[in-house]
Amino acid sequence: MDNKQKMAIAGSGLVVAGIGLGIIGTAMIAPAAFALAARLLEKGAEVVGGELESASRRVGTVAGTLRRSFNEATKAGVAEMRRGNSKGEKIA
Repeated sequence: MDNKQKMAIAGSGLVVAGIGLGIIGTAMIAPAAFALAARLLEKGAEVVGGELESASRRVGTVAGTLRRSFNEATKAGVAEMRRGNSKGEKIA
């Protein structure tokens, strides 16, 4: 064998070794990357859950306030109508 053939075989061997090491490295990094992604998603879900909970509380507070306001307005309207009836006015 001449020198060019020996270098070609050695180069091919190094390419195959590099591909093998790349596959092994990927196999070792993939679980760590998956665990990191899972942790980030879990933390994100906790943050989003907390935000949804506080938004839900705010909506409940607003709904309760509006309900009280409507109840008070209804009572005031009924009282006004009764006062109008007691003065002999017709209700339209």
